[in-house]
Amino acid sequence: MLLKKTLLITLLLFLGSLLQAAQKDTVSVMIYNLLFYGHYTSFCTPFNNNVEDKDEYLSTIFDHTRPDLFAVNEMGPDPLLAERILDNVINIAGNPEYSHAGFTNTANSSLVNMLFYNTEKFTLYDEKVVASVVRDINLYSLYYNDPELDFGADTVFVHLIVAHLKAGSRASDQQTREQEISAVMKRLASMDISGNIMFLGDFNMNSSFEQAYQILTFYPDEEIRFFDPVDKPGVWFNNYEMAPYHTQSPRTGYHECFVTGGLDDRYDQILVTSSIMDGTLGLGYIEGSYETIGQDGKRFNSSLIDPPNHSEPEDVIDALYNMSDHLPVKLSMEVTGIATSVREPEGEAGYISTVSVPGSSFDVVLEGISGRVVFEIYNMTGQRVKAWEIYSKGGSERVPLDIDSLRGGSFLVRVIAPGIPPYSGKFMVY
Repeated sequence: MLLKKTLLITLLLFLGSLLQAAQKDTVSVMIYNLLFYGHYTSFCTPFNNNVEDKDEYLSTIFDHTRPDLFAVNEMGPDPLLAERILDNVINIAGNPEYSHAGFTNTANSSLVNMLFYNTEKFTLYDEKVVASVVRDINLYSLYYNDPELDFGADTVFVHLIVAHLKAGSRASDQQTREQEISAVMKRLASMDISGNIMFLGDFNMNSSFEQAYQILTFYPDEEIRFFDPVDKPGVWFNNYEMAPYHTQSPRTGYHECFVTGGLDDRYDQILVTSSIMDGTLGLGYIEGSYETIGQDGKRFNSSLIDPPNHSEPEDVIDALYNMSDHLPVKLSMEVTGIATSVREPEGEAGYISTVSVPGSSFDVVLEGISGRVVFEIYNMTGQRVKAWEIYSKGGSERVPLDIDSLRGGSFLVRVIAPGIPPYSGKFMVY
């Protein structure tokens, strides 16, 4: 007997999402440059940057912020340091269980990146080094632990690119950063990774006009183009108007290990793709959640503690001041789920619905939509497996999706049409 692929709209999952709509989960992401954590040099020593002291400071900061995904720069090159952070900072009484990603140092650098994640909310699916011009730039792919996973539900993926780009303001430093970013984007394009992607780390850039930043935020492929959640382009360095977003340096005066001079740089950032800004693929940026921890906007070219800082509890401000010459940056996202229902036409100029057809097809119904309509199919790791477009002339139109080439599994169809929000529908191929 010839077995044909059949397709099933996941109605039960949709009904489940309705029941959970009032209790949507939120997840938070934070990036922090730890300033030579566990790595001693001639200028950062056990006396002025002691790792045991840093554990106490970092524990205070982590306990206050509780990020679900915690990426760090400037961890020393010893793999055991990741375990140390878990044991001494994160997995202590009262906290959920966290784990860390694998250790990489293909660039043979004295400083590396690391990712820590809340295992109650996320599972690490894959990790790669996507560039290593100066230091490793890491790509971590995780999926959200949907409460219904054990009952056959699917979930959403998020991809984190963690980078500590070349420091310095010389033309050669900017060229190196451009090489790093170009290498990452080329690798992303070759891997066909799209969807929920975050680019975070210590960018070491003085302005959004730098070519490396322009590549990130104006990349030709819209699926891997990045956006600043607070939309603050311009010159960040030594610019009073950018004071609420400055992340380096919390100190003035002189210090052998810490960069000083007061807060006047926006080196540390989190950028996201459009699907996160719009919430169209299961994770949506929560407006106003992007923050530089400890920054109250009153620190331009001055220290974190003078004048007195009341933006966070006193012990947190003290820990931030003593921990690093950077401030952490954090944002939150809502787990939006995937819309799979029919959009009703009432009060709308047009709407989209989906209809399953026996056999190997799946129809998207366009009602009252005129203009260019883009269709995309994604697998559950965020890879786009098909894409095409049509020109709709309005009225009622059924567009069949050929799924013969798709192997069994779960997929998302995304339809982008003029005049209405993007539509996402989930389907399964058997």
